[in-house]
Amino acid sequence: MRNLQFDGDITTVLPEESEGYRNYFGQKDDFRDFSRDITVIIKSDRLMTASGLEDLRSLQLDTAIDDSVQNVVTVFSAPKLDPQTGKIGSFFPEEIKSDEQARELVAQVLHDYPQAGSLIAPDKNMALMIVTLDAGLLAHDTERGGGGYERYRHLRQIISEDAPKDFQVLYTGLTPIGTTIVSALISDQFRLTVIGLTLGVLIALFIYRSIMAAIICSVPPALTALWSLGLFGAMHTPVNYLSTVLPTLALILAFADGIVVYYRWQHSNALSSDLRANLTEALRRVGPASALTSVTTLLAFLSFSFAPGSALKSFSIIGMGVVALAFLAVIIGLPVVAHWAMRFSLIRPGKVRKPAFQGIGNRFVTFVWPRPAAIAALAIVAVIVLSFVHSRVRPEYLIADYLPTDAETRQAELLANEVGGRAQIFLSVPSADAGTSFSPANMARLDEVEAIAATMFARDHIFSLRTLARGVKDEAALDNLAKEFARAPPNDRNSYRSRDGSRLLISVRISSEQSIVTTLQQVKALQTKLDRLSYGKDVVITGFEVLMAQEFSHLIDQLRTSLLIAIFLGVAIIGVATRSWAMAIVALTPNLLPIFSVELLVWLKGGVINISEVIALTIAFGIAIDNAVHVVNVYRTERRVGKEPPEALRLSMIEVGPALAASTVIICTSSLVTQASVLPMVPVVGKLMIATLLVAFFSNMVILPANILTLKRILLRMKGHRDNPAADAD
Repeated sequence: MRNLQFDGDITTVLPEESEGYRNYFGQKDDFRDFSRDITVIIKSDRLMTASGLEDLRSLQLDTAIDDSVQNVVTVFSAPKLDPQTGKIGSFFPEEIKSDEQARELVAQVLHDYPQAGSLIAPDKNMALMIVTLDAGLLAHDTERGGGGYERYRHLRQIISEDAPKDFQVLYTGLTPIGTTIVSALISDQFRLTVIGLTLGVLIALFIYRSIMAAIICSVPPALTALWSLGLFGAMHTPVNYLSTVLPTLALILAFADGIVVYYRWQHSNALSSDLRANLTEALRRVGPASALTSVTTLLAFLSFSFAPGSALKSFSIIGMGVVALAFLAVIIGLPVVAHWAMRFSLIRPGKVRKPAFQGIGNRFVTFVWPRPAAIAALAIVAVIVLSFVHSRVRPEYLIADYLPTDAETRQAELLANEVGGRAQIFLSVPSADAGTSFSPANMARLDEVEAIAATMFARDHIFSLRTLARGVKDEAALDNLAKEFARAPPNDRNSYRSRDGSRLLISVRISSEQSIVTTLQQVKALQTKLDRLSYGKDVVITGFEVLMAQEFSHLIDQLRTSLLIAIFLGVAIIGVATRSWAMAIVALTPNLLPIFSVELLVWLKGGVINISEVIALTIAFGIAIDNAVHVVNVYRTERRVGKEPPEALRLSMIEVGPALAASTVIICTSSLVTQASVLPMVPVVGKLMIATLLVAFFSNMVILPANILTLKRILLRMKGHRDNPAADAD
C-alpha cells in the first residue's frame, strides 16, 4: 500500500494506438502543450473600474515573473496592430486614469479585437487570465518530480498572496481538473471504505442481532478493501476515476458472500453443537457456489480486456484480482476469525432466526406456473424490442461529470463556458511557405481554412496568425510583423507556428459542455470541407475535446460490445457448469432483459450513456447472473434425485427464493455506499447496479422458471413421450 498512487488524468483510459491519440500528443510535440494552460477566472464588482483593471494588470505582471510560469495572457495582452507598419502595440496606456476611461478601453478592445471576448466579460464583471506552466500535467510525470500538480499548487499560492481581497479567484483547465479528481479519489477511498464497513456491520447486526456476528462478517470486507488497495500498489497501477469503485465493489461482494457463509454456519449450529464441524460443512456447501458466482463476476471484468487500450486491460486485471481477493477473504478470513471466536467461547450453538422472505419462492411459483409460455414469449418480445433501444443509446462525455458538484474547478469550468469556453479545437495546417510565417502564401492558406471553420464557429472564437495580421495593408507591414513575431518568446510563437515552421495552427474555443456528438459532427463536417482543398487531407484536426469525442465514443461502443460478450460468456458458463445447452438457452433472456431494461431508463433520461455507466452495467451483470446459477444448480440437483421438472423447479424456487431475495437486498443496500462519493459518476454507478440487480432478481425468478417449463414442454412434444430422469435432455 506504500506504493499506492492516484491519477487524475482523464486521457489514461484511452487507447494509445489510435490515430486520434497520436494526433493529440503529436500536436503537443509540433507546437506546445496547451494542456499546461491554467485558466484563472477573476470576478469582482470593481473589475471594470480604473483601480480594478490596474489590479488585474499588476496581478498579471506579478504572476508572470514567477519562475514556474512561462507566460500569462489577459485582456492586456490583446494586440493592437498598426495596419500601416505592422507594429504591435497595446490598447491600454501605462496608466488608466478614470473609471469612464476603463470602460471605454475595454469596449475598444472588444470592438477592434473581438477575440478578446474570450478574456473579459464586462457585463459579468469577469476576466480570464491564461497561465502557462513550465511543466506537464500528466499524473505519472507529476508523481516523479513534483511537476505540474505541484507547480499548480504553487501558482495558487502566489496568486492568493498577490490578488486583492475583493477578487474572487477560481481555477480550471486540465491540471486543476486533474488535481481535483486526485483529491476526490483519495477522499473517496477513505470515505467509501469506512462507510461501507459501517453499513455492512449494521446489515449483519440487523440480520443476526449479534455484535460478534457483525464483527465476524465485517472481517472479510475489511480484508478485501485493504488487499484491493495493496493490489493497486503491488501492480504499480494508479487508482483513477474508473477504478476508484473497485475496492468498494469488492467490499460489497465480500459482505454478501460472508453473510451467506455465516448464516449457513449458524443454521447448522442450531442443529448440532460441534461448531468446528458445522463451519467445515458451511464452507463445503457454500464455498463452491461462491466460487462459481465469483467466476461469473470475473468474466464480466474479463470482457473489458477486449476493449482497446492498456488502461482498460489493467482495469480488467485489477477487477478480476479484487473479485478473487473478495472470495479468498471470505473463504480464508472468515473461518480464521470464527476459529478465534470459538477458542474464546464467543460463539455458542443455539437457535437462529428464520431467514427473511421465507414465502417469496411460493409467491413466484403461484404467479409463473399457470402461464409459463406467455411469460417466456413476452420476455423474448421485450428483449427484441429493447435491443432496438440498446442500438439507439448514444455515447457521451462531459468533463463536468468527472468533477465533484461542489468543486471550485467545476464552478470555474461553467463560468469559462459563459465567455466562449476554455476547451479548444486545433487545426494544424501545412505551411505553404516554411521560411516566413506571414508570407502571402501562408496568409492565403489560413484565410481558406479559417473561412471553412467560420461556417461552424463564431469568428471571434477563432485564433491564428491571420487573426494577428488581419487589416495589414501591404507586404512591408507583414515583414515588420514577422520580425516582431520572431522576437516573441518561444511559447508565444509555438501557439501559432510549429517549432520547425512546417505547420501553422488555428485554434477554436468551444464550450466544454458541448456534447461529443456535436463535436464529432463538427469534426466530420470540417474534414469533408477541408478535403476539397489541395492540401486538405494534410490538415490535422485535434485537441483534447476532439480526442475525447473520437475516442470516448469509440471506447464506449467497444465496452458495450464487451458487455454483450460478458452476457454470452456468463450464459455459456451456466451451460458448461450444468453440462446442458438447454440451461444456457433458458438463461439468456432473463439475463439480457436487466441490461436492456436499465438501458431503457438511460435512454428515457436523455438517450446518452457514459463510460462509467457501461462499466456499471457490465459489473452488475456479473453479479446478477449469480441468481440464475443458484436456481439452475438446485433445479439440477432435484432432477438428479428423480423429481419431475415442474416439481424440481418448484422446490428450487422455494429453496433459493429467500436466499436470492436476501442477497439482492444485501448487495443493493451495501451499494448505497456509492452515494457517499464526491465524484458524480460513482453514485450513478451505484444506482445503475441497484436497478440492474433488482430487475435481474425478478427476471430470474419469473422468466427463468417460465423458460425452463416452456422448453421442457416443447422437448416433450418433440419426443412424443413423458420425460424421465434417465432421458432428461437438460
